[in-house]
Amino acid sequence: MLLNLPLTDPNNFMYSEWYTNLMAEHKGNWLQPFYATLGMSCLFISFGIGSSLGKQYGLPEVTSGFLSLFAFLMVAAPVDGWPPAINASYLDSKGMFTAIVFSYLAIEVYRFMQTRNMTIRLPEQVPPAIARSFESLTPVIALILILQPLNLLVASVGEGGMLVPQLMMEIFKPLVSAADSLPGLLFIVLLVHVLRFCGLHGANIVTGVIGAIMLTNLSANQAALEAGEALPAIFAGGFLDSFVYLGGSGATLGLAIAMSISKSAHLRSIGRLSVVPGLFNINEPVLFGAPIVMNPILGIPFIVVPLINVTVAYLATSLDLVGRVVALVPWTTPGPLAAFLGTNFSISALILSLALVAFSTVAYLPFLRVYAKSLESQEQSEAQGEAVPA
Repeated sequence: MLLNLPLTDPNNFMYSEWYTNLMAEHKGNWLQPFYATLGMSCLFISFGIGSSLGKQYGLPEVTSGFLSLFAFLMVAAPVDGWPPAINASYLDSKGMFTAIVFSYLAIEVYRFMQTRNMTIRLPEQVPPAIARSFESLTPVIALILILQPLNLLVASVGEGGMLVPQLMMEIFKPLVSAADSLPGLLFIVLLVHVLRFCGLHGANIVTGVIGAIMLTNLSANQAALEAGEALPAIFAGGFLDSFVYLGGSGATLGLAIAMSISKSAHLRSIGRLSVVPGLFNINEPVLFGAPIVMNPILGIPFIVVPLINVTVAYLATSLDLVGRVVALVPWTTPGPLAAFLGTNFSISALILSLALVAFSTVAYLPFLRVYAKSLESQEQSEAQGEAVPA
């Protein structure tokens, strides 16, 4: 982010000649930390998926991790030229779909061969470490026989020697495009909050599906920023954290603020307890303290407010009123600050995020008053010894 400040456009009032010259001379070298982390994130993803899935199947974790990494490199990192050099174009988030699919494939092949004893067995006198290395040869050979013909087939039918990750991107392109549309985002946000209202962690469940899309779009925005081109994606990186999950699912920072000034002692105490965690997008105190889960009164704004937030944020971004996300900010970063940092210091994004916090506070107030009255009635009934349905 610091290497891509909006200071290099001579037509912009923020233009800085010293910064432009500094980046022209040193930017390539200073980007090394990015290339060694997000720039090769699929290496970590493939190894992590393989070792975790292998552990669940009772297979050696490290062997499973390296087998998945091997499968991914077979299809995503061809060797070009002489002396040979690895093509690293798909080691970043552009290869994420490929890393996920072929990591699973590698472990399923490994498990299939292990459960059917299709391994090289050495005499008991051979040291265990050497014996295990020979056992892993058979799935390696099997993957070579599966993946190398696949590489040749894809290269023969695609234009200009297509790679498997390119084909995967073409297959998933409709899904990526749909998620980057307003209807797609509305569906995602609705699903997250209906699940959360029912007591399930909707964000974690849905992010497992859309996480690769968010990072792929983020990578496309970063590449466009590097090239000085228009940023293509709206739904990228922490877009939802910056403009929708303000205080956590349901934009509950606004609810916590509203509760902290409530006349109900119960709601006021829960609200004041929830404001500070809510600043860092941790909303379990208000979710289960109010509660919101399975509460039809507070459940209405809990589901509707985020839908309004994502609509406003999407339209503002598509109209270029606010900047697009180009940096991955930790999810615990307060929403307005995340919007400011993630959009490469867009002041309008900061203002929009603050405005959405204010809107959510106002939107929750009438429902909170109704809920406070219902609590008051319940307390009076209980004090009189009457049985009041929950």
